[in-house]
Parts: sequence; structure tokens; C-alpha cells
Amino acid sequence: MSVQEKEILENLSKSMLNLDLESVKKGVKEALEKNISPQKIIKEGLGKGMEEVGEKFASHEYFLSDLIVAGAIMQEAMKILEPHLEAGVTVSAGKVVIATVEGDLHDIGKNIVISMLKSAGFTVVDLGVDVP
Repeated sequence: MSVQEKEILENLSKSMLNLDLESVKKGVKEALEKNISPQKIIKEGLGKGMEEVGEKFASHEYFLSDLIVAGAIMQEAMKILEPHLEAGVTVSAGKVVIATVEGDLHDIGKNIVISMLKSAGFTVVDLGVDVP
């Protein structure tokens, strides 16, 4: 990995940790312009930032609202990445059916998982939220 690539991914991770939507969107676009693969952007940039957000939540430095904001930022980043993810997949790794259970109306985590599965080459059938 080049120094420039490493720097872009580290900045993306820090932007996610700082819950900075505009910096994350800018960083994702910059990474794509520098031909960094969407999978690497997710794993080594956004994913590391989300992991750190989770650690701060576990240590009570971040609150549930911060976790929700991080999830929403991740969704926005995935909207930018998704066309690039699907373009790179030529053979399906399998099919996954996903939903949130009845009584659970939020879908941030589900949507992140869907994006990750698609980036790994899976075909995903989303049944939605509040599924009995």
C-alpha cells in the first residue's frame, strides 16, 4: 500500500471516528479517484473508523446517539460506494436473505451488512424491517 493510499484511508477512518459526514463523503470520493478499491475503502477506512466508534461506545466515551450517527454516516458513504461495488462483482458468492425482526424498526445495521455482503460478491434479498 502506498503512503498516499494509507494516508487517505487513515483520514477516512478518523473522519468516521469524528462523526464528520462531509469529510467522510469527501474522503470516499477521493479514495475512489485514487483507484482505491471499494472493498479496501470499506475494510481499512470506514470499517476501522466504525470499529473505533464501537470501542468508544463500549467504554462509555460515546453514547447511543453517536453510534446511530456513525451508522447513518456509513449509510451515506455506502450510497457513494455501492455502484462501484456492484460494477466489480462478476460471479455471485451466493445468495443471502436478510431482514430485521418484528418489533425492530431501525435498519442502519442491516443496511451496512447488506453493503458489506454485496462488496463480498453476495446477491442480497432484503425483506425490509419489522418482518414477522
